[in-house]
Amino acid sequence: MFGFGKTAREPLADIKSAERWLASFPANDPLAMHAEILGVLGRVAQPTARRTPQGLEAVCFADGQCAGLRKSLTAQYIEHATRSSKIEHQLWSALFDLTQAFLVAYYAFAREVSMHAQSAKWQQQLPELLCRQIVHMGLDAKIRLYRYEQWIPAKWAELHEPFSLACSRKFERAPLLLGPGRGSTTIEHEYLYTLLLQLMNAGNMTARHLEWVAGELGEWCAPLRLSLEPSSATSFFVDLDAREGLRRRTPAPLEGRVLFLDTRPLHSVLMGNVIMLEQKIRGQPLSDRTPKRSEQLGLLSKLASQVDPEFKPFARRGERMAAAGMVDAIVGFARISGYLHEEEQTPLPTVESGKSFGGTMELAVFGRMRNETDRRVELARRRLANFAAPGGPWEVKDVSQTGFRLLAPMSVANMVTLGTLAAIRPHGQTPWALGIVRRMKRLTADRGEIGLQVIANTLIGVDLVEQRKSHEADYSVDGEATTVNGRTFHGLFLALRKREADNPVQSLIVPAVEYQPAKRLKLMTTMAINPIRFGRLLEQQPDWVWATVEPLDLTAPLPSISTIMHQTIPPAAANE
Repeated sequence: MFGFGKTAREPLADIKSAERWLASFPANDPLAMHAEILGVLGRVAQPTARRTPQGLEAVCFADGQCAGLRKSLTAQYIEHATRSSKIEHQLWSALFDLTQAFLVAYYAFAREVSMHAQSAKWQQQLPELLCRQIVHMGLDAKIRLYRYEQWIPAKWAELHEPFSLACSRKFERAPLLLGPGRGSTTIEHEYLYTLLLQLMNAGNMTARHLEWVAGELGEWCAPLRLSLEPSSATSFFVDLDAREGLRRRTPAPLEGRVLFLDTRPLHSVLMGNVIMLEQKIRGQPLSDRTPKRSEQLGLLSKLASQVDPEFKPFARRGERMAAAGMVDAIVGFARISGYLHEEEQTPLPTVESGKSFGGTMELAVFGRMRNETDRRVELARRRLANFAAPGGPWEVKDVSQTGFRLLAPMSVANMVTLGTLAAIRPHGQTPWALGIVRRMKRLTADRGEIGLQVIANTLIGVDLVEQRKSHEADYSVDGEATTVNGRTFHGLFLALRKREADNPVQSLIVPAVEYQPAKRLKLMTTMAINPIRFGRLLEQQPDWVWATVEPLDLTAPLPSISTIMHQTIPPAAANE
């Protein structure tokens, strides 16, 4: 009578149970729903769990209802992941764990289907089951690409297996409905979506770009079909027996279960968008939307190049040359400016002879300070360790006129994203170069590849003082005064010389919140104080802005960075 002998009904026993269970969660607490779903799916996938066709229907229903949860977590990741590595890890793990939980549950049901080959109830659910497996494999690929992680060969085998089974049963093009508000899809379409998403990303897309491409890709690849015969000598192909994705065809003969893909319709769509954006930019160059359109234009041009069957690589501004060696690295605007500011303001102390008994004895016996060089090297190493990227120096793979390709420990993966500043210098030397991370690719669990565009081969840390308006009481107009009023913040003063004979181009990087067009500042170095103002905006990222600088007094040009460095860095520092 009181229900003491009854057992609680499993939330995913059937669709009605799943519907009531999902409706019980508050709409404003997605994380509570997330945790409960992971727990229930974990129980469903256990070897001892009892799985039924009705249970599979309930899991598929819950999968469709989780679309809003995925959308919410994705929006939070794109908006807040750059705030801190902890927030990024929490949101990324939530997305990844949700997809993995559904994949593991579907794999468990796939084993049940294979064991009930004669059951009509199980077999009629096989098309939707295979399609949902491939959909979640695509989600897995996208989430990993947020961190620039490529699939290992085994993941490709996991993707090819359900598609091969669908092809053998001849329902890979049968229309399927996977959830409310979604149009019909096919197993082949979802398979192509995953293949093309991996093909298009060359390590130069941010999470925001990747999500935009993922949202458009379903429509872009709607007319595409796999075929047994190639449409051209350079068409793409996928080998279902191999552990790779789409590849360009080469003159070498192909073996195995090979399917070909004509990407010309996709390339035409992308080029049509490129032409449309070019026309809008030319027609409305001063529009507020021009910067965003220019960004989209660059992205679409790269995507079109990736899928163009007649491959036309972008012309390089400088040929790559193989290189070997190690470089010290400091990642992030705050760490770089902090290190350079400390290095300039507090140079390594030199022990003066005669100030201590030990120093006097060393001079008397050896005629010099025996361990002074070693002591300074150790001090410099400790100072660098406070600011350097974790994991130690990076390895140089090759160099060009405009940048470096570097191999870095994956311990810096959460610190480095596209658009991150990185200062590097040959291991054990003094001059620093500054670059922007333009491409990333995770090679293994321990190492990643970073493409760095060099924007300065000479830089120093400077103090910048905000100039207040004249109506403020503490404003000073005395041109001879050495003290200035206003808030002080750190910046990076850069110089780039493309050739030895060229004059250096000088610019400034400041925190993003400090930038205002034509804003007036005083640039303070150890040598001088120069009134300046911001010039043309060169690049803007969430945490920093790069702009040219102009002297307010045309008779007093900006200081030479190389001169400042020669006068502030002691010769012995070259041995650090």
